[in-house]
Amino acid sequence: MTFLNEKKTFLAKLDKSKKGSIDERAIPLITTINKKDNYYTTSSCSGRVYLWQGTGKKNETTWLKVSHDPITVDFLKSDSDKMDEESSKNNPIWLRLEAFIMHIACKDIDAASALLNQIHPLFKKSCILSISNKIIVEIRGSEFIEMPLYQNNTLVFRGDLNWLTDLINEKLEKIWEGIDKFKRMIEYSKQTK
Repeated sequence: MTFLNEKKTFLAKLDKSKKGSIDERAIPLITTINKKDNYYTTSSCSGRVYLWQGTGKKNETTWLKVSHDPITVDFLKSDSDKMDEESSKNNPIWLRLEAFIMHIACKDIDAASALLNQIHPLFKKSCILSISNKIIVEIRGSEFIEMPLYQNNTLVFRGDLNWLTDLINEKLEKIWEGIDKFKRMIEYSKQTK
């Protein structure tokens, strides 16, 4: 199957993400990349903040609250009805902010190289993720927070929740500015076709 046929087939598939839909903030960038002959997006997240509880393993973790938008202090407040009392004793409730991430299938290694060379100044953690079945480049931001927030339904963070909320929202804004810069970079690029 040619790259163009793979691209058409993949882009026709339904969204299988946990969220169940594409992040609105990522759509302009996704559209820009998918217009390029040598690339198509396979997954993305425009950055998110969430509270989780469990072991940290994929099948042993419950997301209690999730936001892809700026948050308020109320987001950080405990919803005791969502928390399992027994589980809370052994597993604290964690706060996590994740940066922008996108996976892009590339036509060939030259296209992957051109993309990485262009975006490395903006997203230094980006790399070739796979070259087996498809050549996949992972674009990854570096903004990140992870910390325990509650233990036994008691807030363990000793700082000001307003300050923490502002910090999270500042990081989200920085993530979204990076996405906009990436879109403009790709849109007007002569390196990535």
